[in-house]
Amino acid sequence: MSHELSANGNSGIRSWRNAALAFAGGSLLAAPAAPAAAAAAAEDEQPAGSSVAMIGAAAAVAPEITVTGKRDQINSLNSRLGDIRDAPQSISVIPREVIEQQAATTLRDVLRNVSGISMAAGEGGVPAGDNLTLRGFSARTDIFIDGIRDFGSYTRDTFNVEQVEIVKGPSTAQTGRGSTGGYINLISKQPQRQTFVGGTLGAGSPEYWRGTADLNIGEETSGISGAAFRLNLLYHDADAPGRDHVETRRWGIAPSAAIGLGTRTRAIVSYQYLGQENLPDYGILFVPPTVTNPLLIPYRDQPAPVDRENYYGLLDRDYEKTDTHAVTFALEHDLSDAVRLANVTRYGRSKRDSIYSSPRLLNNTSLEVRPQPQSRDTVDQLLLNQSNVFARFRTGGIGHDVIAGFEISNEKSRNRGRTIPEGVTTNLFDPDPARPYTGTVTPSGFTARAEADSIAGYVFDTIRISPQFLVSGGVRYERFEVDYIGLPTTAEPIPAPLSRTDTIFSWRAGATYKPLPDLSLYVGAGSSSNPSFEGLTSSTVTTAVGALKPEKSRTYEVGAKWDGLGGRLLLTGALFRIDKTNARTPGLPGDPPTVLEGKQRVDGIEFGVTGRLLPNWEVVAAYTYLDSEIRRSNLPAELGKELLNTPRHSMSLWSTYELPFGLEIGGGVRHVGERFTSNTNTRKVDSYWLVDATVAYEFDPRFSLRLNLFNLFDEEYVDSLSGGHFVPGSARSAVATLALRL
Repeated sequence: MSHELSANGNSGIRSWRNAALAFAGGSLLAAPAAPAAAAAAAEDEQPAGSSVAMIGAAAAVAPEITVTGKRDQINSLNSRLGDIRDAPQSISVIPREVIEQQAATTLRDVLRNVSGISMAAGEGGVPAGDNLTLRGFSARTDIFIDGIRDFGSYTRDTFNVEQVEIVKGPSTAQTGRGSTGGYINLISKQPQRQTFVGGTLGAGSPEYWRGTADLNIGEETSGISGAAFRLNLLYHDADAPGRDHVETRRWGIAPSAAIGLGTRTRAIVSYQYLGQENLPDYGILFVPPTVTNPLLIPYRDQPAPVDRENYYGLLDRDYEKTDTHAVTFALEHDLSDAVRLANVTRYGRSKRDSIYSSPRLLNNTSLEVRPQPQSRDTVDQLLLNQSNVFARFRTGGIGHDVIAGFEISNEKSRNRGRTIPEGVTTNLFDPDPARPYTGTVTPSGFTARAEADSIAGYVFDTIRISPQFLVSGGVRYERFEVDYIGLPTTAEPIPAPLSRTDTIFSWRAGATYKPLPDLSLYVGAGSSSNPSFEGLTSSTVTTAVGALKPEKSRTYEVGAKWDGLGGRLLLTGALFRIDKTNARTPGLPGDPPTVLEGKQRVDGIEFGVTGRLLPNWEVVAAYTYLDSEIRRSNLPAELGKELLNTPRHSMSLWSTYELPFGLEIGGGVRHVGERFTSNTNTRKVDSYWLVDATVAYEFDPRFSLRLNLFNLFDEEYVDSLSGGHFVPGSARSAVATLALRL
């Protein structure tokens, strides 16, 4: 029996029957790829008994699913992915159905499904928010929404997310600057032609309250052919499991309207707002190696021997407020069934106002902890326009999927300095967050500012030489011009204005061979570049660093994908190497303070399993092994050492099984291996295993109730780490969610 894939956003606990998850390994056609053309090409080459399911615009194997209405969405805002089996790059795609099954409310929650990613805590010039490393390299500025860079410093919520894509390997050719280890792309929900109403109410322990609403007015309700309106709403208020005082409160609204759906000319305008007021958390300190207090000497270079609930901040001083806005207009026109024009414009603004307490011992003999202040008063803005032409054609007997595009953007960032008295100390073993704070926070008179103008052009082609052999490749040219002035530092107490213009040429190439219809073998390579000012004011750039050309990296990857069990199960494997050939390192005597003479390497292996083992049994699993090495550095202590926050082993497993009478059970296991907190490898945090569980009951197609249990065995572990402190992982918790779908 064939089921139609509904576009109304509804999903029950049997949602796996209506969507396919392509999890580990895949195909990148271009930046962004032509979804309609890629889907058509994929449909041409499906093995008998299977069809293509469109999750956003990602094509994945899904038996018994028929795709209808290629013009029902605005593809300019959709995925960058085509058929993820056919091109040479590892890709993970997490759809809305898995996000709902796991009660994942933030981007960090979603990324727990992906091996090879580690979380980092903010420190010093690096703000808090979604900080992470991907394949051993920082990806904090490599987060995108609908293919457009989102470099604000905040915690991203899933209330308006349709799916999350994690594209691994160097991606400067697809996305622009950065992306050494890969990038992350969030796909937003869009208006649909059908009318529907959805929503969730969640409650849990410890204190947890969450409500979402999803209203879509389709053309049959509006009375206007091809027109639709969608509204997503959020309210979230929760305590952090296992942490005293830490709490998060978020609210959001995301309206969008589309016209021309189902026609050759389509347009959409959307707005998303997310506000937050949180009591922030910098966690627990590491014991310095120089302590002389007898109680702490046994714990040198280890986490402090304290309860994980301990909170060292100041309730009278610390806070975190963020406001994020994004307005987007996208327009598409099909010149023919084979040629499409697309243009998208976005204005984004992200504001952060926060003061954190970074816990540090008062001195080597004391048990008193200083609440060292970390301040961010920042505004980041983006104005971007991107134009693309997508074409599918043949030259002789050879097929082509081509994209050519042009992008221009202006980014502005400012960080206002503040003078913040430190406040009184508190006891390491028995902290008092309610101790009075009598200091006065005042402007310092300094403001860091950066403005970046970028212009880029690119062209990509996927060449289908035969049904068995594909070649893909492309290039991108980008001009990145920055004016910058930073905050005072010890080395530069009166910072001078800096300017730099980098021209970045990047490329990607690969080939795929299919000896059997359900087996793909591939080889690929690509480059990436990290300019000194890629984070604007989100990190400190000295005069010495600002004078340097971009760091450059290359990745080489070979892999295979097997579309087995009649299209029910996707198995993937990849072997890769990343070489950063000119990493920044301190200069030797007679050299500038910083030089591009370092070398770093990450060798890795990845495996993935996604799909149905049995008709009612779904599984998503991934494993990554990373062998990192600092091969050249002017700091002798770093030579031969592993990259910080890069575990050798990481894995995830999530599985659900449908029982009769509307009952579903499932759960997952996550593992992260040992990690170092610095490139000198003097401090290491332990590995950990976590177990989650879920059970759900569908009363009827309109109502379902789900219970999620997190960290079932109450494991104590280090989640996000930094140089001098870490944030403990969440303790055991439970969330019940009632879902409505009409």
